[in-house]
Amino acid sequence: MTELFGQFGFDAGRDIAGVILNRWGHAYVVPEPGFFFGVDGEPAARDVVSEPTGRIAYGHSEMRGNQHWGSAAMEGKRAMRQVLEIAGV
Repeated sequence: MTELFGQFGFDAGRDIAGVILNRWGHAYVVPEPGFFFGVDGEPAARDVVSEPTGRIAYGHSEMRGNQHWGSAAMEGKRAMRQVLEIAGV
């Protein structure tokens, strides 16, 4: 990643604390109560996870509550836009 993005200020040794990769079959996530609208005045889990962490944005189909290519593409596009905004592009 440093080779690809180093010219934009990315340094894997500094910017990555850890990487976790999970590969599960379809329909692994079953949205729990509060997933879509929150509970007890707290924001919904998917809204919290949709916010970037530093210069990292997350996009995945499960963030919409269904496992489908279309929602994965939409979430990826959203995450890309967040990263571009953070980068000032």
